[in-house]
Amino acid sequence: MLRDELKEIRTQLRLAMNGVVSTSMREKGIVYKLNFGVPLPEIKQIAAMHKPDSELAEALWKEDIREFKILASLLQPADEFSFQKAVQWVKEIPYLEIAEQCSHNLFHKLADVENLLLGLIFNVKDEYARTVAYLVWAELFKEGKELIAPVRAAFIVECMRTVAWTDFGASFKEKQAAVKAMKFYGRQSAGQARQILTGFDEFPEFMKTPEGQEIYNDLKFEFEYSR
Repeated sequence: MLRDELKEIRTQLRLAMNGVVSTSMREKGIVYKLNFGVPLPEIKQIAAMHKPDSELAEALWKEDIREFKILASLLQPADEFSFQKAVQWVKEIPYLEIAEQCSHNLFHKLADVENLLLGLIFNVKDEYARTVAYLVWAELFKEGKELIAPVRAAFIVECMRTVAWTDFGASFKEKQAAVKAMKFYGRQSAGQARQILTGFDEFPEFMKTPEGQEIYNDLKFEFEYSR
């Protein structure tokens, strides 16, 4: 039955494939064994035709196929997915799009999401670990979730390390994810917005740079506009 369902999914993806999108992604360095170039709304429509199932999701995830990995994040039941399994998936994430989809569709729904966040944010070994942590934080803050004090504290400290600590060497995607999470955190209250903005006071040299001014002003505008 699993083999038949995987075959059916392949057929559905072929019918929805977009060669232009696939070629464009490949030219940008996003290379899979197979990429149908199916847009996200259509991938979600295909997911809706199938019952969420851990075995199916695991089989999809194992394949080096863009749409299979996105479908895996949509079809994996969150209540059957441990944070240890999430950490394993993070190690296997090939591109930012998959990190974003896993965070949005699955990771932030885990019962032990706080353990996941603490496990990822202090992981500098795996390329996408810290980026995924910020993406998950963004999803949680977007929903207005309250986190335990140690997780909130880690968020503030690590955000500043990623964004303002130039010697840390954070990647562009990590910085972008951190700024996104900071925006959603600061939107929750004026106090949290001040907490983010005053954090930059500890990095006067960074604030003298064009990057520092751009990030600070972007966050300040975001918080003022959201009030």
